[in-house]
Amino acid sequence: MKSISIGIIEDNLDFLQSLCGVLKQNSHLNFVTWNSAEDFWTSGQSKDLDLLILDIGLPGMSGIDVLKTYHAVESRKSLVISALQTDDAIFSALRNGASGYIWKSELESLPETIQTILDGGSVISPSIAAKVLLSFRKPQIHSDLCGVEVLTPRERQILELIVEGDNPNQIASLFGTTVGTVRQQIKAIYKKLQVNTRVQMLKKARQFGIF
Repeated sequence: MKSISIGIIEDNLDFLQSLCGVLKQNSHLNFVTWNSAEDFWTSGQSKDLDLLILDIGLPGMSGIDVLKTYHAVESRKSLVISALQTDDAIFSALRNGASGYIWKSELESLPETIQTILDGGSVISPSIAAKVLLSFRKPQIHSDLCGVEVLTPRERQILELIVEGDNPNQIASLFGTTVGTVRQQIKAIYKKLQVNTRVQMLKKARQFGIF
């Protein structure tokens, strides 16, 4: 069987170990790993991969940013394995070239998922498929009517973490940045959502279907 070259960008070392454990069960799958997008690009190995597997919530450059650049070459294939369940993360990944999006809890079928993508197919989790179908049924709210600017992928990630109860210190630690940087990003979210308090921010986010 032909050897398949796989690249993995994942900063969670425990999950990375589990992921590699699954791949090692298939001798024709050869893989190399990086803990950040910056390390991946510095390696110069992007052109040698049959498939890139990555998370969205990476430290520094996000997974979405990686996809935007990686898929500048049309023949490339990628699979997102993430815990992020926001519509924005999912749709941004698919819009920017990902051939699949599955949850981190779904590794048991990973070899089959990889083969499907390499054969030209696409794979998304059933719950993600439901989100995609639901999106076609939601009335579209235009930003010029609601006064809400589009948040960046990183701002959406921060907003999701705030919804889950994380504070700026925890968010800064997760992304490998400073608390001051996170506070500036939160201020930007406040401005774009046109709110002044955390409670108003969460209400506005839900009102306009961000979460």
